[in-house]
Amino acid sequence: MTIALNEVRGARALALCAAAAAIAGVAAITVTLDARALRENTLSGPVVPNLAARIGDAQKITIQSAEATYRIQHGQRGWAMRDRGDFPVNPARLAQLTHGLQDLRFVRRMTSDPQKHARLGVDDPRQGGQGVLVQIEDGRSAFLVNLILGVQPNGFYARRPDEDQVWAVDGELPPLRDASTWLDLRMLDFAPERVSRVEIVPSEGEPYILEREGPTNFRFEGRAARLQPLSPATLAGTAQRLIDAQPIDVAPAPAISAPPVARIRMRTSDGLLIDADLVRDDSGRWVKLIARADPPENAEAQAQADGLNARLGPWAYRVSETDFAALAPPVGTLTVQPQASPVTPAPLQP
Repeated sequence: MTIALNEVRGARALALCAAAAAIAGVAAITVTLDARALRENTLSGPVVPNLAARIGDAQKITIQSAEATYRIQHGQRGWAMRDRGDFPVNPARLAQLTHGLQDLRFVRRMTSDPQKHARLGVDDPRQGGQGVLVQIEDGRSAFLVNLILGVQPNGFYARRPDEDQVWAVDGELPPLRDASTWLDLRMLDFAPERVSRVEIVPSEGEPYILEREGPTNFRFEGRAARLQPLSPATLAGTAQRLIDAQPIDVAPAPAISAPPVARIRMRTSDGLLIDADLVRDDSGRWVKLIARADPPENAEAQAQADGLNARLGPWAYRVSETDFAALAPPVGTLTVQPQASPVTPAPLQP
């Protein structure tokens, strides 16, 4: 009896030891999996490893979003916007993109459920999603960068287009949804004080001339001198509007072939003459510029004109409807309109 009891007790002890060992094994596996998951959830390091060493091989950049798709390519004259007739891109913006991608870092693991991609803004824009696809290729069309980025109020997220896994990331990139932010769209970059005379042929009404008469004032000249301006500031703003205009896009000049609906001729105090054609077509409101020296013997002014023509001549600059209307307004919008004399009613006949 005692021997049998001892055998039973021994068997129970062995079973308990075996169970304890099994529990310990499961616990060890669980701890290992938890640690591995923790390491995956807190992945650190660059999102695009070794990009700094490889970015010199870049030849093409493609940005695609719900708002726009555009391509930037490296050619003999440097980086240019292929979708804008090879208009040069701003080197500072290019540096912002490359440095921002080099500095992009993983923060933590997010969802791998494709149904939740839209919530984090990383759904594929090629399929109508709200993410921004950024691709940089080398000369062999191999991807140096291939990411879909999402910027949400609660964070910055990234995933690779061929993977469902999304990561929260840390970094700073320039705005990517608007192609015009890559382009230096300044037209005339000089002090307004240089403007001495502006001749305007509006789309409606008679032509008129604005002549400088002081540091900040202009007056009507020629036939329009009979008119009373609304204010000195109104005339000065109109005379200098061509300098202040903010283009929003650009196209090769030959692509904008409609005839001008208005014209501006601006003269500077140092002999530079700038002619602007204002064109309206189905694609927008455009300004074309050409410069020359007046008189032609003015070598300094001609050098300035040559520089402006090299930079501005090949292009038409798109402006907003508001800017377009303000560049060459009808003279009646700048003047005080005479009031009609009151009509005295005829007395009633008895």
